Amino acid sequence: MKERRKIVKHLMILCAVIVTALGIPSVTKADETNYQAALSTNRAEGKVTYTVKGLLLDQGDEADPVLDTNSETQTETKNSLKLIVTSVTTKKTIIQKEIELTPENCIDGAYTGNFSLNDVNYAYDTYAVSFVIGSKTISAGNADLTIHTNKISMTIKGDSSSASRTMSMVSKEGAGGVLIPGSGNQLSIMAWPVSANENTAKIIGAKTNISGNNGLAWATDVRQAGVLYGNWNAKLVLTNTANARINMKLAQVSYQVIPAISTFVTKKTTALEKKKSFNISVQGLKNVYGVKKLSFRIYNSKGSKVATVTGQRKNTSGSQFEAAVTMKKLKNKLDTYTIKAVITDNNGNTRTLDKTATADQRAKSGSLSITKKAKKAACTYKLSNAYLPGNIKKVEFVLYKINGKKQKKQDTFTVKSTAGKKKISATASNLGVGTYLIKAYGYTAWNKRVLLNQEKYKLKKKDMGKNGWFYEKYNGKKYKLYYKDNKVQTDVTKLLKLKKSSASNINNFYIEVNRAAGTVTIFMKNEETGKYDLPVKTCTVSVGRDISTNAGTSGLTLHSSFTPLGNYSICTNGQSVKYTMKPMLEPDGSTVYARWATHIVGNVYFHAIAVGSQSHYALSSSTYNRLGTPASAGCIRMTVADAKWIYDYASTGSRVKIIKGNAKKPGPMGKNAVIKTNGVSYDPTDPAVPDSRKKADYKAKRISGYMKKNGTRVGY
Repeated sequence: MKERRKIVKHLMILCAVIVTALGIPSVTKADETNYQAALSTNRAEGKVTYTVKGLLLDQGDEADPVLDTNSETQTETKNSLKLIVTSVTTKKTIIQKEIELTPENCIDGAYTGNFSLNDVNYAYDTYAVSFVIGSKTISAGNADLTIHTNKISMTIKGDSSSASRTMSMVSKEGAGGVLIPGSGNQLSIMAWPVSANENTAKIIGAKTNISGNNGLAWATDVRQAGVLYGNWNAKLVLTNTANARINMKLAQVSYQVIPAISTFVTKKTTALEKKKSFNISVQGLKNVYGVKKLSFRIYNSKGSKVATVTGQRKNTSGSQFEAAVTMKKLKNKLDTYTIKAVITDNNGNTRTLDKTATADQRAKSGSLSITKKAKKAACTYKLSNAYLPGNIKKVEFVLYKINGKKQKKQDTFTVKSTAGKKKISATASNLGVGTYLIKAYGYTAWNKRVLLNQEKYKLKKKDMGKNGWFYEKYNGKKYKLYYKDNKVQTDVTKLLKLKKSSASNINNFYIEVNRAAGTVTIFMKNEETGKYDLPVKTCTVSVGRDISTNAGTSGLTLHSSFTPLGNYSICTNGQSVKYTMKPMLEPDGSTVYARWATHIVGNVYFHAIAVGSQSHYALSSSTYNRLGTPASAGCIRMTVADAKWIYDYASTGSRVKIIKGNAKKPGPMGKNAVIKTNGVSYDPTDPAVPDSRKKADYKAKRISGYMKKNGTRVGY
């Protein structure tokens, strides 16, 4: 056979030479060979198989050229080819291998070979496979040995407050596909804090074999990664049993490790209000690292921490804590407080919960209404739905009269409150036409005065009720009374233009002393009726300390202390006995001095409260404050102003009737309020005391009122 090929070869060469010499065309090898290359990839095994066809072996000198009768071309014979495997990503040649062709591996002109992931050092990539044959390069195509990361994702299930989480690798690889080529592949889960370096990651999900396109799931305990709170990263890590250097992150996801609660609230109850406190409650508390204790930090509206209280555990699981906070703990400051809960876990670390609670410990102004009552010439001030932490102890309605930009205080009306009372009101007589401002002040349980609300209002003439003279019944009799702004005037001396008593002017009054009520009412004859039914003035007085004795003058002695009942007159003996300053003997034998004394009968006089010396500044404050109650040795004690009025206006012979009386029926003009003093040694109605001193003492609250030298009353 070999011999035949040799002969054929030589004949062909000889023919070629002859053809050339004679100019006859010859048959040459083709411009292109018939080489063909293809490959197939087994991703599951991580193996690539390739085939090259159209090959002819070169037999050396013994080989004969073979004519390709179909293509009428001559095929060049070779005894080797070169395999080249290049990374598509990096463009680097990974495998370059010369392959010797033999009759054993090149059968019918085809050569088949393979390479695996191990041959490319487990570099997962797409590889371009080609062959060099002589001067020709033939491509077999690309082999996909990549990891399909675009079809791999990672999920985490579980609460941020739970140590147990389910972490999963999710595959979107289609049926029959392979996510990761090759065998021996394993996946695990590692985690590390976002604030730390990734190389600190710790394994929390064990290595698990993976094949094909199936997903995986791990039941993990995130505490295995560390004890920090906050944001964490978890990654899906690929390793391989055949190659220890493989440690590749395929996917990553974030999760949180933070405590959680279901409710965090403050609440108030009737019982808590009585204690001037509120309650803080946390429920549904869960933490990855457990709960050793919980405290509440309290911040004011400016963001400053003002208190810290310890929560009381309410169940064994540690999911519920409560604490009571008193206003005293907050230094009784009315404010809106923000409360933060801080847990100490079983590792001794602390963490402030994300949720906060709010305690509104401010005053609530409610609404303030003014209702005018024209017939009564009064206004009702009603404060509704106001609130003070710990409940409102009392409410002060303070009335001001407005004149331009000035506010002048007129009166104060105090109303005690009861726990939880929604409406608090006070009614006051109108003081005259004009613009007014009413302010409602609430007092806290710890006696702090707080302005709750205020309102302006106007009073017109129609709001002032009665004005002028009216006949009215009192205690079964009719009296002529003068009203100003619906208030009975208790002194109409100036209105009647009365003159002081003198030899040329006789004022015949009827003076009634109501011993039980502690009042003196002076009447004059009414020209319209001819009766003593026109009250001129009423005075609040102190009668004798003994109010059980109902005797007349027959029982009077130096040591008696009752005011005798009966009918008398000014200077009953018919002589004008009046004193600007009268020395008087007390039952104990001491001498006192009474100003503006007017004799009634025996040793009984109308007079100003007696003093121990002849001075305007020798009056006992406690004695003065007893006006309106039985306090004397039998005389009728009065203010300096009232005693001087009787001294000045009541003529000798004016009738005086002292009756047992009724405390509830003081007289048609009523009973005047009395001034109270605190430590002063004078009578605030005494015209001999300068107005400037009275004004200063009134401002300093040493006296509750006073009378100016011109007779104007201030504060009462």
